Amino acid sequence: MRRLARAPHLIAALLAAATPAAQAQLGGLLEKLVPPALRASDAAPPPPGAVPAAGTQSQVLAGEAPPVGPRKDIRPEMQPDADCSRPQERFNVAEKLAEYGGAEATLRLQRLIETDYRYSDLKPEDREMLQYLARTTVWVPAEVETKLGQVFTGAGRFFGGGTDKPSELDQAALAEIEGRLNRLRGTVTDFPGTITLRVNKQLADGAYARFGGVIELSERFLAGLTEAPQAADFLLAHELSHVYKRHAMKHLQFTLISTDEGWELGRKLLQRAQRGLAVDPVRDGLFMFTTVPQLVEFVRGLQLKFGREQELEADACSKVWMGGIGVDPFAAWDAYRVTLGANSDQSDRYVASHPSDAEREARFKRPPGPPKKGDPAAGKRPRKP
Repeated sequence: MRRLARAPHLIAALLAAATPAAQAQLGGLLEKLVPPALRASDAAPPPPGAVPAAGTQSQVLAGEAPPVGPRKDIRPEMQPDADCSRPQERFNVAEKLAEYGGAEATLRLQRLIETDYRYSDLKPEDREMLQYLARTTVWVPAEVETKLGQVFTGAGRFFGGGTDKPSELDQAALAEIEGRLNRLRGTVTDFPGTITLRVNKQLADGAYARFGGVIELSERFLAGLTEAPQAADFLLAHELSHVYKRHAMKHLQFTLISTDEGWELGRKLLQRAQRGLAVDPVRDGLFMFTTVPQLVEFVRGLQLKFGREQELEADACSKVWMGGIGVDPFAAWDAYRVTLGANSDQSDRYVASHPSDAEREARFKRPPGPPKKGDPAAGKRPRKP
């Protein structure tokens, strides 16, 4: 594959040294070897007086594509979604790439993923472009994400797997949780995929969103469902928000483009994403039989954790969604903080990846003054100081 990738480079060098007649013959061969995406930049000559494009076909083929900067202000999209107002992230990588840097960015990404570029070869501007794509698009097909979710649903680890069956009380709790999740999902018109609930006896407390719409639940969470229903509403809405915002996939994508071990897999995922809905039986078959198993093994060794910004996004969506089903988000946060959240993991890793309690408290603090008409807290007594 690397030899094939280098073929256009050799032809470009031959073109430069050949006679006009030979150039015409080699040019025909070049047209057959170079992908349409690379030929597009030279399809039409620039108008008189125009500044030549920064990234031409010959530069890309020779490995000389210049740095590509964003053509728009990307800072808002790189910040946490503070009010859950952004649409679901898109799968169209080519479209987002064009918004980022036009044809030059498309050519640059083609160079990164179709040749033998190594992780150590990436320049700061390459990393910025890849981080933008990791933040705003999803590269993994839905059926592959389902396979990644199955990493967390092995037999014997969860109720419903192997011979480990839930009790009648646990079944009733799971049914109630599913009903609450369905009410929350009913407030979102573009919620992706389905939700699978699994009870993991190895979890000390809480609930955790995984790949493929899997939400793991601890036995302590089931027990606290009736003792602290408002706290349970908060935690369920929060984990559902992680699924909605595709935080597991984004964490995986960031990891792939940020490590030597992940870069080769990241390149293959971006190659598939660049093709969009187009089907190539040979390439797609190789992708499913070689890349997907490698990705599953990579996920098995991945310590899935969400960053501080993703936790803030999940808080923002949970606040909106709880209000949408008539649950007071302020009271729900208070209940969670003093019950289910009181004994949550407080390790250094948790503290580093989560907002502080003070920061979350400020987000869920009830606005001053009487509740507005339609507020789920209307008619209720204000909180005690």
